[in-house]
Amino acid sequence: MQDWMGTIDYFQETGLEGKKQYHIQCSTGDVAPIVIVPGHQGRVEKIVNYLDDARKIAENRGLITYTGRYQDIPVSVTSTGMGGPSAAIVYEELINIGARYLVRVGSVAALQPGIAKGDISIPFACIRDDGASRYYVTENYPAAADPVLYSSLVAEAKASGHTYWTGINWTHSAFYTRSNEYFRQWWRKRVITLEMEAAALMVIATLRGVSAAFIGTVYENRILQATDDGVDLSVKNVTEKDIQLGEEHAIRIALKGAVRAFQSQ
Repeated sequence: MQDWMGTIDYFQETGLEGKKQYHIQCSTGDVAPIVIVPGHQGRVEKIVNYLDDARKIAENRGLITYTGRYQDIPVSVTSTGMGGPSAAIVYEELINIGARYLVRVGSVAALQPGIAKGDISIPFACIRDDGASRYYVTENYPAAADPVLYSSLVAEAKASGHTYWTGINWTHSAFYTRSNEYFRQWWRKRVITLEMEAAALMVIATLRGVSAAFIGTVYENRILQATDDGVDLSVKNVTEKDIQLGEEHAIRIALKGAVRAFQSQ
C-alpha cells in the first residue's frame, strides 16, 4: 500500500457534498436516492421510458441525467461513459448530492460457453482489473455488491423468467487485447462475464457507505470467440432480438430490484 492511500479516511466528507457537481452539473435535489447508472448514453432513453414524469436535469460531457418516478418512487438515471475512470467520477458526484442506491445497467461479454447472447449477468463480486479502483484501495480489498440490493435483483430476475447467471464478473481495461489467453485465464476460474465499470462502482459505494449492484446483458461470448487461432473481438449485431429482449428485462429488473431494496430498508 502506498503511504498516501493508507491515510485516506472514507468516513470523512469530500467537501463537495451538497454543491453543484462539476462534471454531471447536478445539485442536491436534482437526483433521487435511487440512481440507475448505464455507461452508454443511448441506454438512458430506454430506461427513462419506464419512468413517470421524467424530466431532463442536465447534459454535460456526454453525462446525461433524468429524474422521474417508478412505482411512485423517485428514481434518477445518469450515464457514466466507458471505463472505470469516467464512471468513478459520476459515482462520486452522485453520492455527493444524495444518491444512496446505485445500479449499473450495462453490457457484458460471457466467459463461459453455456452463456448465450441476451442472457443476464448479476454478479455478487468483481475482479478488480480496472483502471480506477486501484487508486482507492489496494488489490486485496474486494469489489462486492451490496447484499440486500444484489438479492433484490436476483429475486426480480427469478420472477421475470428470463435466463440469468450469478457469480464473479471481471472488470477489465483492455477491450482490444490481441490475446486469446487474456480471456481464457478467467474462464478457467469460472468467472461468468466481463465488462469495464462495475468494480469501481462496488468499491466506491462500499467506501462511501451506500448500496450498489450491477446487472448486465450479454452481447457476445468472448470465450467462444477466443480460439486456438486467435480471438474475434467483434460484437456482431447488438440489434438481435435476444439481446434487445435481454436489455429490456435487465432494465425492468434493475428498477424493480432497486425499489424493492429501497423500500426494505
